[in-house]
Amino acid sequence: MLKKATVTDHKYLTDDVVELTFKVEGNFNYAAGQFTTIRIQDNNPTPCFRAYSISSAPSSLPGHFQTCLKVVEGGRGSNWLASLNVGDEINFLGPSGKFLFTTPKEKTAVFVATGTGITPFLSMINEELNKGSTQKLHLLLGLRHIKNVFYTEELEKLSTEHENFSYNITLSRPENESWQGKTGRVTEHLDNLNPETTEIYICGLKEMIDAVIEKLKNLGFKEENIHFEKYD
Repeated sequence: MLKKATVTDHKYLTDDVVELTFKVEGNFNYAAGQFTTIRIQDNNPTPCFRAYSISSAPSSLPGHFQTCLKVVEGGRGSNWLASLNVGDEINFLGPSGKFLFTTPKEKTAVFVATGTGITPFLSMINEELNKGSTQKLHLLLGLRHIKNVFYTEELEKLSTEHENFSYNITLSRPENESWQGKTGRVTEHLDNLNPETTEIYICGLKEMIDAVIEKLKNLGFKEENIHFEKYD
């Protein structure tokens, strides 16, 4: 059954990444890592639905949800959502999905994302930290250029307030030497992981996920300790 929600906040995080916040009509409960399927109500007469991961933690925004999406040239879903204004309504299905945080407390959880693949991980990480978890959590986010970097203020705040959370951003093609962080693809920064004490969560496009899984298996990771969700 379709649910209704109203846009309460709309902001560009980069030139082509948008964060939207929605207030849901009626009761709405979800688990960190789940997604909603939004009806795209543009001028095209052909019905269209698109799935978007939830970026907010369930305990942070009761009755609301946030999503973060890349505006793709020619993409019906992302362009329509990016055109919405505060006060506009959407119809959606969900929450749906089984991409949930299940790592035992004695293990380290490492989240590997590229681009807006960070979206479900923000929900998972914030939810665990909101619960007071002391489990080690590490995020590795891969982007192309300096201009593509987003969520650094939030990530820095989390790492400052919670000693069990850390993160790295790696750029595959930094535009200039002003970038002081890691460089290269995410697969180049996995060698120090211990397959006996670590579980991995991966989110992004298929090519990246396949490359990371191959690298992890070569490092000795078992399939049951690798969790992923593909965006294509």
